[in-house]
Amino acid sequence: MYPRNRSITITRFPSWGAAARLHELHITSSAATVLLIMTNYDVVVVGGGPGGYVCALRAAQLGLETALVEAKKLGGVCLNWGCVPTKALYSASKTLIKAKHAESMGISFPEPVFDLGRMREWKAGVVSTLVGGIESLLEKNGVKTFHAVGTLQQERSVVLSSGETLHAQQVVLALGSSPVEIPAFPFSNPAVWDSSEALELREIPDRLLVIGGGVIGLELATIYRRFGSAVTVAELLPEILSTVDIDRRTVSTLKRAMTAQGINVITGKAAQSMEETDQGIVVQLSDASEIVVDRVLVAVGRRPNSRSMNLTDLGISTDERGFVQVDDAWQTSQPGVYAIGDLVPGPMLAHKASAEGTLLAETLAGHARTLDFETIPQAVFTDPEIASVGISERLAKERNIDVLVGRFPFAALGKALGMGEPDGFFQVVAQREDHRLLGIQIIGTEASDLISEAAIALQGKLALEAIADAVHPHPTLPEGLKEAAENALGRAIHTINRPQ
Repeated sequence: MYPRNRSITITRFPSWGAAARLHELHITSSAATVLLIMTNYDVVVVGGGPGGYVCALRAAQLGLETALVEAKKLGGVCLNWGCVPTKALYSASKTLIKAKHAESMGISFPEPVFDLGRMREWKAGVVSTLVGGIESLLEKNGVKTFHAVGTLQQERSVVLSSGETLHAQQVVLALGSSPVEIPAFPFSNPAVWDSSEALELREIPDRLLVIGGGVIGLELATIYRRFGSAVTVAELLPEILSTVDIDRRTVSTLKRAMTAQGINVITGKAAQSMEETDQGIVVQLSDASEIVVDRVLVAVGRRPNSRSMNLTDLGISTDERGFVQVDDAWQTSQPGVYAIGDLVPGPMLAHKASAEGTLLAETLAGHARTLDFETIPQAVFTDPEIASVGISERLAKERNIDVLVGRFPFAALGKALGMGEPDGFFQVVAQREDHRLLGIQIIGTEASDLISEAAIALQGKLALEAIADAVHPHPTLPEGLKEAAENALGRAIHTINRPQ
């Protein structure tokens, strides 16, 4: 017999059937009042970043009963501590540079000044607006959102730190990634920043060392240099951006521009230790040389958050770097459990995670689709910007593909000269046999926007003629892509045709 005037909570199990959602059954008798709560979803997504929340939204749109679990803030690292705040500060810092260079156009300003407090508030406002938009979309699409830590257990159950347990027909893990820490430069030291701390913009150090010459390190180096820091970038490998498939010509163009901006780039040397002195932080490099700085930013990469859930204990396979192993439908080694985004192999890009989230939701709803990594564009917000899609000329030749290559410089574009942005070039790589586009690289102003036309062309398996024959408006920046395609075809008008 149940004690009088007591409530008993009974949690449902998956075997009770997919039709059960959330029910309360009150049984009143002289013996007891029983409260029965049963919770079940078609899909439970753990992680509310650009992969997770997009997956949840699309699944709900397709009629699947969907729950989303996020421990921190919706939008994940990208929206709150990564992509969006970085680009907001990139934009703000570029305004400073434009103001300083306006005199060459006949426009004079007083020396630009900036208020870090107001800039932080402005950045936070941009982030807050986007987070609010996600919350509204989830609610209006019928996604049940739980703000709690979710832990996966057997039988596709997710236990929440709030005490609830969610059962699902399918569980999607979108746990994201975290910055890699170097033992000699611990993030617990206030003088050592990770990328999130750097984006807080608490101060502009006189001297900043960026350890890591990858995308994140170079983007933050660009921002802090514009704000006035003397910046040194130290990269262990022989070249910067070594994990990005771009050609040497592109990297060389960027390095020359960074040197002109006053950014000191050191390659082939490791930062080994640091000592705090009255003169500043003395950092010793592997060649026994030293650099004295005021702050150290460690940006040597990110690792998947697979260890946060002890996934291997649940029989979910990971590789030696911690990436969860999945099949072509993003299913892990445990049936009914899927993984996307930074948690799985492939480029660690927010838009890659979103694409996986969308395609996985459609797959779970019975409309299977796959994703080709080589059609995913990438943008690097340095000065000048770099954007690419497809494969580089170098990689095409390594694959023994006979190629046509065309280039066109920004310095020959009227729009670029009028903007005071002559640095960089467009490059197209195509298969000689049928002229099908294989890859496009752009280094120059607004490259991150210009790459979208190229991405559509590559996704559609179009030939050089598709871009070369399309009439582009004049004077504009996208004309450079058309001119590069014409150059590859040997019919360039505004540049010398290259022998192929």
